[in-house]
Amino acid sequence: MTPNTIIRGDCLKTMNESKPGSIDLVFADPPYNIGYVYDKYRDDRTDDDYVAWCTEWMRAIHRLLTPKGAFWLAIGDEFAAELCVAAKRDVGFHLRNWVIWHYSFGQHMKRKFSRAHTHLLYFTRSDKDFTFRDLRLRFPSARHTEYQDLRANKDGRLPDDVWNDVPRLCGTFKEREGYHGCQLPEALLTRIILACSNPDEIVLDPFVGSGTTAVVAKKLGRRYIGIDMSANYVKRVEQRVKAARQEINLPEVDPAHPPAMHREILYQIYRETNVTRDNLLANRVAMDVVAGSLSHRTGTEYTVAQVETLLRDGTLPKLANDRAFVARNHVTDEGKKYVRTVQRMLPRKRKSRTVADTPGSA
Repeated sequence: MTPNTIIRGDCLKTMNESKPGSIDLVFADPPYNIGYVYDKYRDDRTDDDYVAWCTEWMRAIHRLLTPKGAFWLAIGDEFAAELCVAAKRDVGFHLRNWVIWHYSFGQHMKRKFSRAHTHLLYFTRSDKDFTFRDLRLRFPSARHTEYQDLRANKDGRLPDDVWNDVPRLCGTFKEREGYHGCQLPEALLTRIILACSNPDEIVLDPFVGSGTTAVVAKKLGRRYIGIDMSANYVKRVEQRVKAARQEINLPEVDPAHPPAMHREILYQIYRETNVTRDNLLANRVAMDVVAGSLSHRTGTEYTVAQVETLLRDGTLPKLANDRAFVARNHVTDEGKKYVRTVQRMLPRKRKSRTVADTPGSA
């Protein structure tokens, strides 16, 4: 497999013929075996055959990954549990997180609750030594945004394992390409690739489909490989990737006129805070975290003043919980101090029991 290519072919055969230990990150969004109509694949295997097939290509992924490599699997309810067990028990992966990607506008149901989530299983090849760049993921927590608490971590906090800040792509969104019904949003892959890989490393998507993984990898300065059975999908993805440009870790960036992806990343941080622009701009504690997070994610140093300008000039996404700021008696120049009294129960002293003390020993 040559980096920066989209390959037409069977992913299992292609991966098994490739050099082991050569891939740094794999993101797989395979067919869910629910009868979906694809261009060249029949999504109707028997349950046992489907799990066996998935186990085979997961073994191929395990073989391809570097020792510090990571594997993300997007999967639906029907086989999430079976594939998690197979990845751990039969393949040898280590489960780091079972993430729930929750989104609004899920599929409408009539005889059960509407489904509005996808499972994202995060595995690593090693249980201790793996790539995870936490500073690229941090955002202001409620300690910063609601309470302006300077005792809070100056770098912010990590997202939880329920992701409800990345909306799914609806048919009317500008990002929608229109030729693949299962297109994932770029913001989702941006978070995963930033967290689990470094610039110039190789990101593989064995079911490249609409091409989002390859496009985001290129924008983030990673090398990409995509595989798909459909000549139509491969052609479309090649066109989409060709139009993309690296926008992260550039040698020179004018913070007053940043690349489009810098703005999108800033808007994602804004969405993660769930605090309206006016409330955020008035909060220096939180704005310090936003500027730091944007700098880590983009590889360009941004000041609070530059971030303020970008937030004022941009068309920000709607928040799920827009509400007016409730003024509190906040301290904004120093952390409040207090004395914490820690009380712990002393371990109970137990009398050593002899054989004679044991009931029924007489």
